[in-house]
Amino acid sequence: MLRREDKMNNEKFKVSIVVPVYNTERYLHRCLKSICNQNLREIEIILVNDGSYDNSGKICDEYSVLDTRVHVIHKTNGGLISARQAGLAVASADYIGFVDSDDWIEPDMYQTLYEMAVYNGADIVAEGIVEDNGGECWNSQNLLSEGRYGTAEERERIYMGMISCKDFFCMGIQPYLCNKLIRRELALLHMDKIPQSIRVGEDAAAVYPLLAQAGTIVLSDTTHYHYCHRSTSMMLGNRQEEREYENAVMLHSFLGKAFAEAGIYEVMREQLRRYTVNNLLTRAYGKFAEIDRESALFPFVDVSQNDSFVIYGAGAFGKAVYQYAVGRKGLKVEAWIDQKAAAYRKLGLDVSGLDDIQIDSKHKIIVAVFSEAVYWKIREKLIEKGVALDQIKWIDTEKISDLLAIE
Repeated sequence: MLRREDKMNNEKFKVSIVVPVYNTERYLHRCLKSICNQNLREIEIILVNDGSYDNSGKICDEYSVLDTRVHVIHKTNGGLISARQAGLAVASADYIGFVDSDDWIEPDMYQTLYEMAVYNGADIVAEGIVEDNGGECWNSQNLLSEGRYGTAEERERIYMGMISCKDFFCMGIQPYLCNKLIRRELALLHMDKIPQSIRVGEDAAAVYPLLAQAGTIVLSDTTHYHYCHRSTSMMLGNRQEEREYENAVMLHSFLGKAFAEAGIYEVMREQLRRYTVNNLLTRAYGKFAEIDRESALFPFVDVSQNDSFVIYGAGAFGKAVYQYAVGRKGLKVEAWIDQKAAAYRKLGLDVSGLDDIQIDSKHKIIVAVFSEAVYWKIREKLIEKGVALDQIKWIDTEKISDLLAIE
């Protein structure tokens, strides 16, 4: 039940929450109710209607009447970065939070993060996130240990693994902006520098330079933010893939400059290269595959156009491989499988479980995952199912990343 919030007698806000809004009327009430009903009452709620053409703008105005803490900005469409910058420009609290308008947050989120920030004198508090797929939820945590990182030596431990640690692409700190609380002065220092032309990776363009400039960072294993997965089109098409490629290159350049300004470029060089390779493999796979046009299914070896494929993996890399394979002449994709098949089917993806299909000796199993540890678990399951070892194909992403010169 949404509570009526009377004017706060000029009491200073503790947290300003910026919510970019663009054509999300279906989810907007749930999002705004979850913000307005936060246990921390001293919050300023800034809704940035970024040129919506559905009823989102009207809903925002309705909430500004119901709750005087809500301030609405109506602007022409400029994208997520533009909307966040517009909201940040009018924010007045000491700490800033960001919420996407199709997600929702638990009631004690900002009370918890604010208390941690004040107690530790933190510039950034970063927690985990709840992956929410139609009510089926699982917690996802940062891989770096929770705690306060305030000295130069402690921050160095953050930098050594914040983008990539352990396997080829395991993020030490999640790139999401929405599960973090940021000191306003720090946000103002960096976020206006982000080019509005970056349309994919907007969160990473904010989060990692902010971490690089922060004095004290707090990592927490708490989770309050429900990141809601949506069904999206699988087939990008060549023109969109070209834009994704250009965006990845632009983001790489921006992050490199930001790390150089913070004096940590040499520490971040290899992690940034890995991050960019990940973006290219997941968002512009066809461009990457042009490196070896003769390959039946780049970069997997020992396969030919006469083979029948089963693709294992429906994460970002698996989706890219599947999209490329079904669009290439002469390749026969028999099935697409993943251990979380039920969750992916809710998103409208034609993914089967391992037990749902019959794998015989003619099939070659393409394991499209980045993590070597995950690959070994998948391989063990396949062998238990009677799949021969020579049927299973995986590529060490470290090796193919060397094929692309990135600086």
